[in-house]
Amino acid sequence: MVISDKHRFVFVNLPQTASTAISRELVDQYGAREFCFKHALYRTDYLKAANAEQRKYRVISGLRNPMDITVSTFFKVRSDHEGRYSNTRANKIKHGFLRKHIMLWWNGRSNREINEKGLSFSEWFMRNHKVPYASWSILDHKRFDKVIRYEHLQEDFSEALRILGVKQTRPLPVGNKTAKEGKPFTEHFDTDDARRRAKFVFGPYMEEFGYRFPLAWDHIKVPRRAFLAYRSLNLLRRLFWLYLR
Repeated sequence: MVISDKHRFVFVNLPQTASTAISRELVDQYGAREFCFKHALYRTDYLKAANAEQRKYRVISGLRNPMDITVSTFFKVRSDHEGRYSNTRANKIKHGFLRKHIMLWWNGRSNREINEKGLSFSEWFMRNHKVPYASWSILDHKRFDKVIRYEHLQEDFSEALRILGVKQTRPLPVGNKTAKEGKPFTEHFDTDDARRRAKFVFGPYMEEFGYRFPLAWDHIKVPRRAFLAYRSLNLLRRLFWLYLR
């Protein structure tokens, strides 16, 4: 999370949405500074640490298609990105006891399945994604002043600066992209079972945040039970993110 007292805004880092690149640019070019910690939550961490004036600042954050995030995660594990999957000491999570240990367990499990057992993306996805997806964007993103979508990164970053009343100095530098074997992320869901599972896992979240599946998948419907499970799980997720993590 970074904040600018001069321009009266705060940027909330949502993982895997180019948030590191955006934060770095806001610090380097627009006078922002680090505040709280990298993946601090707005409603709890920020509002507790902010003073009365800072609580009035405009808020921006990022968002990304969850299918793209899942494919990117697979290839990060396969390449052992920054050594964090083969070496638990390389994990950079410093805040949130439960969150840290859940991620350490999950990273180790995924590393064993992908790099030791050699599971394909579809095999790994089917083994590890069985309930409807959500991120902590469900907490507050809908009331933020601007959400920068990964799919329209440059345009949305420029629009965010316009909303903040800040003149843009240059295009947003973006690096560290995950290699995905040179094809669209949707093509990694290469079996009918994987596509049906994707509809169940991602459908409710994608509908809530305005994402669409490929037209070629239209013959597969998102089952009604996915929406019921999504709403029920999100009650527990909100409790975890707000009070337990």
